[in-house]
Amino acid sequence: MQLSKGQKTLIGILHFLPIVGFISYFVFFFVFIIGNIESIENNGNNPPNPAQFMSGFIGAFLIIMVSILIAIGVKIFDIIHLVKSNKNDTNNKILMWVLLFIFTGIVSEIVYYFLEILPEKNNKIAEEQSQNFQ
Repeated sequence: MQLSKGQKTLIGILHFLPIVGFISYFVFFFVFIIGNIESIENNGNNPPNPAQFMSGFIGAFLIIMVSILIAIGVKIFDIIHLVKSNKNDTNNKILMWVLLFIFTGIVSEIVYYFLEILPEKNNKIAEEQSQNFQ
């Protein structure tokens, strides 16, 4: 599968977005909880505003859902790229990577990006140069 430099950069950013999304989710969630604890303590017996309380949960829910959808999309792209790039491969490389994607998730997808997607063009250029010298 031939990818341009811009496409590889975009794919690299998408590989790291789920991690950024999960970190921002936890930061958002804990800031939201701490802020509500302070408002409950300051208001005494008055309950917090339900609309404000639910808006915080909706924000956290949106962050985590976008992160999950991006992670699923990256996983699907990596599997398609793996199958198209290794059509003539007779060993269990495809099976190994798919199992890694399933069981280790984002970590194996980032490793796959650096090992298989990023250096793809360099390998093709080296093959063409070796054929020219023969």
